[in-house]
Amino acid sequence: MAQPTTDDPASAAAAGATEATGATSGPATAAVIAHAPVQGRQRMRDGTELLLRTWQPDPGRFAEPLGSVLLVHGLAEHAGRYQHVADLLCGLGLRVRAFDLRGHGASGGARMVADHPDIYLEDLAEVYDAALRGWNELPILLGHSMGGLIAARFATARVRQVRALVLSSPALALRLSQPMLALHRVLLTLAPRLRVPNPIDPRHLSHDPAMVAAYRTDPLVQTTITASVLESFIRGMAQSQADAARLEAPMLMLVGGADRVVDPAGSRSFFDNAPPDLREEVWYPHGYHEIFNEAQPLRGEVFAALSDWLKRHLHPSASPPA
Repeated sequence: MAQPTTDDPASAAAAGATEATGATSGPATAAVIAHAPVQGRQRMRDGTELLLRTWQPDPGRFAEPLGSVLLVHGLAEHAGRYQHVADLLCGLGLRVRAFDLRGHGASGGARMVADHPDIYLEDLAEVYDAALRGWNELPILLGHSMGGLIAARFATARVRQVRALVLSSPALALRLSQPMLALHRVLLTLAPRLRVPNPIDPRHLSHDPAMVAAYRTDPLVQTTITASVLESFIRGMAQSQADAARLEAPMLMLVGGADRVVDPAGSRSFFDNAPPDLREEVWYPHGYHEIFNEAQPLRGEVFAALSDWLKRHLHPSASPPA
């Protein structure tokens, strides 16, 4: 892995664009960042470089971090939109690493293309391995939407051991009509890398107009999708649901009941099949998809639930496997 740097041009542009649009606004505003990330790049086995951001808790408050978080963002967005989430986690004594998925944000790779259905899972494993070597402790895995699907798949397939799992509006089911599935199969056969308009309607992401506007104007948000990426969803959702009972780590699910981007019924099904002694869920009946970016007071309620759960699970970290 390349040494973290703050002078990478693409990284600096990504951070600047995000701050300029206000996409990081939340408990910490875009103008005042409590914990500035250190940026770097990690080269995957196939040569693709992913942009990484690492946030550290205040050493004046925490002599050593109480734990580590790997954060996986959602479809078409990028990790720079999670500054306010990183601030919250750092305030709890956790260090945080997030990366732009391949083909997203300031990472390399063909835009919105998945060379095979498990490519995002493999990338997460490489980021995990590098983090484990540096931190020597099992991380908490936090994923939103598509990132929640990747995280759920990672944990239930037991790709690597994790300390805990947090899923925010995970993409564990989609509302796909038969005509849409038929078109998908045609594109997957004939043009799997063809970019078509992304069906996400920004109005359905949050009840906060400022967040919707920031998403619309963020130059790093992708506006297309390909059949190859959708296929990674379809296969990953089915396998995650089938493997839910194999979960080995404590899990918190934060779900918006009014989500129109993914089908929240998938979260219900996954939760119901996960081990009862490991699962917790907070359901927000009126919440839209991006619950970390919801209008107040709901956003504050979501952050409070996340903080409370993490505090209860911040016991001494498990040692990494030998």
